[in-house]
Amino acid sequence: MPTSSPSPVSPEAVELLQRIIRLKNRFKVVVPENIATLRNQFRESNLSGKGAGATDGGLFYSAGSVISGHDGPVSMGELSRELEVPLSTATRTVDWLVNNGYAQRLPDPKDRRIVLVELTDSGKEAYRAMSTFMLAKVEQAMSQFTSGEREVFLSLLNKVLTAFEEADDRSA
Repeated sequence: MPTSSPSPVSPEAVELLQRIIRLKNRFKVVVPENIATLRNQFRESNLSGKGAGATDGGLFYSAGSVISGHDGPVSMGELSRELEVPLSTATRTVDWLVNNGYAQRLPDPKDRRIVLVELTDSGKEAYRAMSTFMLAKVEQAMSQFTSGEREVFLSLLNKVLTAFEEADDRSA
């Protein structure tokens, strides 16, 4: 790891970041109806003060990813750790998911103090729809690259993400 002071940010990098931020609005136009409905549910519940703390499906998708990645239900503690959020945020998220029919709480048969969470059929369907949509968007963008360009792009993107993660870990 180089320990020298950071280089000044190039105007090209600033322009790329600005273009990425501007693109976000374009995705709102092309989302399938079922994902738009889910997004609207998040917004409506947040406006009334009962939300999960997110205005889009990001936290829902992350929670769905964690829960789906387990064989069977996941404990609230595991969900909180894997999402890297406080237990209170995980609880609000699960409250929203349960109240909207996307998840259910289950008792742990071994320990009554532990609450387990799993996605309902409707939660699994919404998670799959979001995954399919996002994968299609990534594939669409990546189709603009040659095989070699994809390899370089993914390698560089991994380096950027690792740098962000390491900087975040150092500031924590």
